[in-house]
Amino acid sequence: VTNPTDVKFSYSVEFYEEELKWKHRMSRYTDNRFVPRVFEIHWLSIINAFVLVLLLTAFLTVILMRVLKNDFSRYMDVDEEAMDEDESGWKLIHGDVFRFPQNNTLFAAAVGTGTHLIVSTVALLSLALTGWVSTTKRGSILSGCVIIYCLTSCIGGYVSTRLYLQMN
Repeated sequence: VTNPTDVKFSYSVEFYEEELKWKHRMSRYTDNRFVPRVFEIHWLSIINAFVLVLLLTAFLTVILMRVLKNDFSRYMDVDEEAMDEDESGWKLIHGDVFRFPQNNTLFAAAVGTGTHLIVSTVALLSLALTGWVSTTKRGSILSGCVIIYCLTSCIGGYVSTRLYLQMN
């Protein structure tokens, strides 16, 4: 390549009008031969994940049972008077577990907000899976999210109010 060469590019476009309606525009991609009609389920991955969850649960159960067995055997050997003096293990935290939080209004509001977000997310996902909210239309997920968030606000308010009244 010693001398530069001038190349002229040109192109032409021909427009063919079709009778395809706007709401059926994605049918070309979904009816393609590359997308299978019946999706193949990867059973090996599902079974692998299920076995992994079972094994981790079994390991955690064995560890907790070993710790609780040691604690219970130690407390069963000691009489009542010595038990009041020597508190160790889960006996140390039993007061902290059942104590009400210092800022119970903030705690109730956080639990209510979390419940509200979980319910709104589950509702939006279920509506999108059933087809009530179209995932192909621009902005329909966002507007559905706003509407569902407003409609489920009473659930978050109810949960936070109920928890606040329980703690007072």
